[in-house]
Amino acid sequence: MDIPHLAHHLFVLIFLIFLFNTAATQSSNFEDSNEPFRICKYERFAEVQRECSSFMSSTSKLKLEKEKVYYETATELSFVNGDWVQEAGGAPLMPFDDSDMPKNFSNPGSLLKLVSFWLMGIDFSRQLENAIYICGYLSIAITRDRTSSQRPETWSPLFFKRPGTSELRIPFEGFYMESEENEGERLMCMLGTSIPPFSEGSSDPINWSMPYRSGCDQQSSLSLEDRIMLVLRYPKRYTLTHREIYGEMRSLNENSNPNYFDRVYMSSQLGYNSKYLFGSEMVSSKAPDLYPDQHELVDNGVKFKGLQFCKAFLKFEGENFDIVENSRCDGKGENCNNLHPFVLGNGVKAVNGIPPKFRLMMNNLHCVPEDDLNEPETAKASAAFRAFSSPENWLTAGGRTGLSGMTMSAEGTWNSSSGQFCMVGCVGLTNTGSDGCNSRVCLHFPATFSITQRSIISGTISSLQKRDSYSPLLFRKVLYSLDLWNSYYVYSNSYLSYKYSKIESASILLKRNEFTLGTIMKKSFLKYPSVEDTNNITGVSHLSNELSFGAYALPDPLHNSRLPKTYVWLEVLSLGSLFGRYWPDWSDSYQTADIKLLNNSDSTKQNQLLNVSAYLTLTGESYGHISLLFLEGLYNPLDGKIFFIGCRDAPVFHESIINNPSLENRMDCLIEVKVEYSSRTIRWLINPTAKVSISSQRNDEDPLYFRPIILKTDLIPYRDNSKDIMIRRNFEAVLRILVLSTSIACMLIQLLYIRKKANVIPFISLTMFGVQALCFSLPLFTGTAILFKWKEFEGHMNHRYPRKTMWFQVLDCIVKSLLLVAFVLSLRLFQKIQKSRLRLLAKKPLNVNQNPSDIPVFLSSWTIHMVGFLTLLIIGNKKSENGVRTRNYYFKPPEWVTDLGEYMGLVQDLFLLPQIIGNIIWKKTQVKPLTEAYYIGFTALRLLIRAYDYVRDPLLRFYYHEKDIKPCSELFSKSEEIVIMAILPVLAITVGLQQRWNFNRGTKVSTSVDLDSTSQELLSS
Repeated sequence: MDIPHLAHHLFVLIFLIFLFNTAATQSSNFEDSNEPFRICKYERFAEVQRECSSFMSSTSKLKLEKEKVYYETATELSFVNGDWVQEAGGAPLMPFDDSDMPKNFSNPGSLLKLVSFWLMGIDFSRQLENAIYICGYLSIAITRDRTSSQRPETWSPLFFKRPGTSELRIPFEGFYMESEENEGERLMCMLGTSIPPFSEGSSDPINWSMPYRSGCDQQSSLSLEDRIMLVLRYPKRYTLTHREIYGEMRSLNENSNPNYFDRVYMSSQLGYNSKYLFGSEMVSSKAPDLYPDQHELVDNGVKFKGLQFCKAFLKFEGENFDIVENSRCDGKGENCNNLHPFVLGNGVKAVNGIPPKFRLMMNNLHCVPEDDLNEPETAKASAAFRAFSSPENWLTAGGRTGLSGMTMSAEGTWNSSSGQFCMVGCVGLTNTGSDGCNSRVCLHFPATFSITQRSIISGTISSLQKRDSYSPLLFRKVLYSLDLWNSYYVYSNSYLSYKYSKIESASILLKRNEFTLGTIMKKSFLKYPSVEDTNNITGVSHLSNELSFGAYALPDPLHNSRLPKTYVWLEVLSLGSLFGRYWPDWSDSYQTADIKLLNNSDSTKQNQLLNVSAYLTLTGESYGHISLLFLEGLYNPLDGKIFFIGCRDAPVFHESIINNPSLENRMDCLIEVKVEYSSRTIRWLINPTAKVSISSQRNDEDPLYFRPIILKTDLIPYRDNSKDIMIRRNFEAVLRILVLSTSIACMLIQLLYIRKKANVIPFISLTMFGVQALCFSLPLFTGTAILFKWKEFEGHMNHRYPRKTMWFQVLDCIVKSLLLVAFVLSLRLFQKIQKSRLRLLAKKPLNVNQNPSDIPVFLSSWTIHMVGFLTLLIIGNKKSENGVRTRNYYFKPPEWVTDLGEYMGLVQDLFLLPQIIGNIIWKKTQVKPLTEAYYIGFTALRLLIRAYDYVRDPLLRFYYHEKDIKPCSELFSKSEEIVIMAILPVLAITVGLQQRWNFNRGTKVSTSVDLDSTSQELLSS
């Protein structure tokens, strides 16, 4: 075998060996992926055994299984974002920097004290008869609005502090044990090593605010504190009354030691890694009293079977509910100041007798359908509820696991025959037994929606005791249209339907506003959002999206330009025959036949009207009384108007409102709302907007009356604007061709005019045609936009439009050809004027009337434009300082360069200015230098361009952010544009008057000269 072949075989062999070793390593890593982290340092075995001996003496023999099985069980011992409190003994655990809040702010309830624990490793080599050696990592923090950090991957103590957050991380090692006490519990006793949060001599609280961060590198020189004991207790069985995790952390130092701190108590609960055991005796004993009278239910509810109920119930994991205001609250009584059965903390106080708004979150859900074939419609389920104030972040509230007076654990059995799911509720720490489990939680799943019923789920929390009972606490989850195609898409299309009740009233409102001149004109010439076939659910779904919008708005008419904008959000819930939304791409996840089709009346079908239900949300302090409206009405696709009847939650903190007979289900429904959409026909020119009018039908003296509100929105984004882009491109190309063709015609007429009347040529301004030639040549040589540029919104990323097709390339060639012709004609006119003036130079005597000069004309025009440009720059800088004028600097030239390009358009508009100055300087001009077709025609063209630029809106992109809504040019405001358009005809009229005056004066002079010569001839004869 030759050497090359041998080398080849050796290379293949080495590659195969390397590949085998790599695969073996990866396989080994994969096998060890489920093993505990091996980052722990087991260095204190004897010390832990000595300190934890009192706990080990009462534990039972520990039965061990295989390592991996035991590891899976041990993962239940980790928890995150539990609560902790500390004894008030004068030795705090850590400092806290509150410099992130105003000095006059004092609300202890705004601070969150969270604790997390992770089991990091198990040492099977140090196994005792009744214990096994483990290690863990504790994170304990004081924060305002953030949860604990992620699971650590290093084994080092850490203290971190910044304004609004303090966090202490402590590694622990110790023993895991099991005991039969307290109906069976698991226990961990560990010792930890910490970095002292207070350095020596910093007991003065003034020094606590100093910036301080400690890590393994930065604080290696500091003495570590290792006299810390942590004891955690877990229940063996996860049930309704056995779910809490208790913890205690204390210092083993003497009270005089600087590192001593008062005891810390922790609480959390078992979570998803633990198996929940149903069948609590508490639920069985109180089952007969769980289901109350059902006369207040809006309908019979959805009749789930056992498995269906579990699938639907688990979808509400992490959902937060609005707590309905107590109807008995009059602003003074006790009913306004409680949240029974929850126990409010000390930091939660009512303001002016009105408590802060609270919400309710439901998580930690478990559900098991019954296995009994005789009862397939039943299921067992449990949940954990947490009440939290509205200022608290709901994501933070959802991540908390501590048990307190603001939490409730509940368990019950679903039975489809009742239409309700009722549970026994235990408030706070559930180890109190039956004494703390005296609440009843009932959930109702409505099957129908209406204007006064928009809840996908509603519930009540009431007392099971006849003594010490309290008013039921009502809560609900309002279903918004966004939920219909996200979280509850399949649910809504499978179980829910809509029932209209205000269509008659909306029809009367529509007829009252139907026959107007504007409406007739709109129906004749304009088209509005519509759908051709109302039975096509895909088309109806797209129309629902088009009618829904979210945009900023201002009052109309606007009396004060400094008013803050209000965000208006209109969400269509049902339209025509469709409730919710329909996405064909999701058709595999459910049967299309299950989509709820609503029945419209025959009258609405004949008149092409569509029934609509929607939500209207207004943000801002000025509209707090109508921040949320539930709407029902009729949409007329012929004129783009929806006439709604609206309902709002009536404020219950007013004595005259509590028993108002005009309320429907505690809602004020005497509200009229009209929404007007812009036309689809002119969408390529003007961006879509909406006008919202809201008025009350009540008398002025009624406490529920409010003044009429009219809001005009900014542009409304819509996804597919490709057709509008094509229409605008075609229109602007045709407009350029029309303007350039007309410009060429005007210049040809001027050429023919001066060919017949050569004596007028010297009195035409060279500066005027020089400016025109310059403006025609710039796009040819620089590639800038011709006549007017493409108008769009600018953002951080330029919008990518489709490449130009052959049709647009042909149009571009035509435009550039016409532009070249216009440039040549302007040069020809410039050349004729210059030659005519050179001929006059040879004649004598010379004076300004016989040989006019353009030097003073040029200097005067240049001075006027320079002053005007500098003035606009100064005004623009002031607007930028005041925040009125903003500009995006991403990949953009300097601002003055952009403004100069914009100002060149104004120079073209004022093309007659040099001729007017020349007519003034050349006082004895007795001719008409310009034909009317030229200066009137060019003025009309410039007016057309300026008017089109004034009317058209910047092009709307598919997606945009508020920061991106900035026009590409902001040199001239709308009012300044109007002033410019008003100046153009004034200049044309001025030229006409000058020429007529000079020509008439020249005619009189020539006539008098002829008479004098005739009389002299007669006398001589």
